[in-house]
Amino acid sequence: MLSFGAKLRLCLFLAALLSSGWTSAREGTEWMTSYWYNANDTKLPRVLLVGDSICNGYQTYVRDELAGTANVSFYATSKCASDSTYLKSLAFMLEEYDYKVVHLNNGLHSLSTERKAWESGLVATLNLIKEKGKGAKIIWATSTPLKDPALTAKAKELNLIADRVMQANNIPIDDLFALMYPLDRNVYWSDTFHYREDAKKMQAKQVADYLRAALGAKKASAIEAQAALAAATSETGPNGKIATTTAVPDALVNPGFEGTGGWSIYPPAPAKGSMEFTTENPHSGAKAAKLTVNSPGVQFYQHKPKLEAGATYTLKYWARAASPSSVNVFLRTTKPPYQFFGKSTGKLGAAWQEYQTSFTLPADFNPADYTLFFDFSAPGNYWFDDISFSKP
Repeated sequence: MLSFGAKLRLCLFLAALLSSGWTSAREGTEWMTSYWYNANDTKLPRVLLVGDSICNGYQTYVRDELAGTANVSFYATSKCASDSTYLKSLAFMLEEYDYKVVHLNNGLHSLSTERKAWESGLVATLNLIKEKGKGAKIIWATSTPLKDPALTAKAKELNLIADRVMQANNIPIDDLFALMYPLDRNVYWSDTFHYREDAKKMQAKQVADYLRAALGAKKASAIEAQAALAAATSETGPNGKIATTTAVPDALVNPGFEGTGGWSIYPPAPAKGSMEFTTENPHSGAKAAKLTVNSPGVQFYQHKPKLEAGATYTLKYWARAASPSSVNVFLRTTKPPYQFFGKSTGKLGAAWQEYQTSFTLPADFNPADYTLFFDFSAPGNYWFDDISFSKP
C-alpha cells in the first residue's frame, strides 16, 4: 500500500489539479489495458512497460525480445498524466509486482493538454514510481512522431518538457521519436498515430535493448526464449486462450518481399499470370508481392520451407485483392501422390487482413518434398506480405 507520505503527496497533487482546472478533458472513450506475462514466474526479473496505444503496439514484440531474460508486464491507457485518476491506476500496477525497470511514456493522448499541467503530472508520476517502485530503474521513452506535421510539432513540445524533467532526475531517455522520425510516413505508418508491424518491431528492439542494458543482462538463447513463451500460455484470456508463439525466422526465403528471390509463379507464362515485388501500398516495409492472375489455376509458391518433422506450426500471411475474391493455401508434396497440410481458404477484400492456418507435421516429414502454395481460383490482382511460420 502507499505510505502516508505518498498518499499525502498524491492527494495534494490531485487537489491542485482540480482547483486549477488543469485536468485534461476526457475523450469520447477512455481505455486501459494491461497484461502480466509469465505471471506465475518469480525466477526472472520483471519489467513494466507504461504507455498508450504505441506501447500496446510494441509490447508483444518486447515480450518476445526479452523472453527467457525478463518477464514483461505492460499498462497502456488513453489517460493523460494530468488526468486525476492516472496515478491511481498506475499505483495499482506498481503494487502488483516488484519491477526491476519501469519503461515509461505518456504523450499521445496529451498533445493538446495544458503544458504546465502535463509537466506537473509527469513529475508526480516519477515520484510515484520512486515511492512504489522499490528501487526500480526508470527509463523515459519519448513520444513518437505522427503522420501529421502539426501534431508532430506538439509531440516535440512534450518531448522537450520531458527532456528537462528527466535530466533533472537523472533518468535515461529512450528516444523513439528519433528512431521513427526519418522513416517514410506512407510506408511505416498505418494511420495518423499508429504504426505498421515493421515499425513496431523496430521500436520493440530498441526498447528491449534499453531494458537489457538496465538489467545488465544478455539475450536468452532460442531454447530459453521458446520455453519462456510457452510458459506464458493461459487457457482463460479475455477472448479465449492466450498463446504466445515464437517465429521461425529461416522457414521461408524473402518472407516480406523486401529482397529478391524465393518465390515463383506457375505456370511461368505471362499470358496466364505474372508476379512482381512492388512498392504499391505494402502492408509493412517497402514492398509486397503483387500477383496478376489472368486465368484460374495460377499458383504462387515457394519450394522446401524449412520446417521440422513432428512440429506444430501456424502459417500467417497478410493479403488483399482488387475485388472480393479468395485464395486457397496449403503445404503439399511437390509430386504425387499428394499429401496436404494446413489447407485453408482466405476470403480477401480490398483492405489488408491477416489470415492464418495451423497444422502438425508427421514424424517422417521431409521439407525437400514439399511446397507452400497459394492457389487462385479466379482472375484478378492480389497482394501478399509478411508471410511467416511460427511455433506455439
